[in-house]
Amino acid sequence: MDNNVLIEEIKKKDLDVGKLASIVINDKTLRDKVVTYATTSKDIMLYYHSYYIISDASKRIPHLFYNYWDDFEALLDDNNSYKRDIGMTIMAKLVSVDVDNKFERIFDKYISLINDKKFMTAECCIINLKTILISKEEFIYKVVNTLLRIDEITSYTTKQTEVLKSSILEVFSIVYYKIDNKSEIDKFIDECLTSISPKTRKKAKKIKETLKD
Repeated sequence: MDNNVLIEEIKKKDLDVGKLASIVINDKTLRDKVVTYATTSKDIMLYYHSYYIISDASKRIPHLFYNYWDDFEALLDDNNSYKRDIGMTIMAKLVSVDVDNKFERIFDKYISLINDKKFMTAECCIINLKTILISKEEFIYKVVNTLLRIDEITSYTTKQTEVLKSSILEVFSIVYYKIDNKSEIDKFIDECLTSISPKTRKKAKKIKETLKD
């Protein structure tokens, strides 16, 4: 497919993500191009739609995108918060095939984004930690210990930090039975029951009820 034709296809408002993801899966040349668009383009329609295609394709066959790990890792330092989100999200999908343990090398940088200058990027980081811990259980204690200190770590308003705790509770819900000392998580959940964030209170109540069953 001609480069200009590919770009126009990707930028269409009615983008057929599944169709293009299938094409990218079967064509390495096009795969290279779409990764380049997602990681280097300044055109928001081009890089975001390329991201949608990669997200779909990598969910189906993640190992096809593992060779591009360094390209996605570089996005963690991008000035564009959307690009940081893209880098985090794609790498979270790739940890299931991280045979070279590349995530271990970048763990500190990755989790530091829970205090990103953009609140939505911090939220994106926490949401992706849930995906990561499904494949990388060896990081459970490090992640839990960091998230328990969210009030000390972030520079956001109290209201924003309380909203983040809703996503943290999601992470805790999948690791709860995989750790020995649950008392600190139990305390965190109890404190969230009276959070100023309705979303966090609701999540805490739901988890509390689930843990009783």
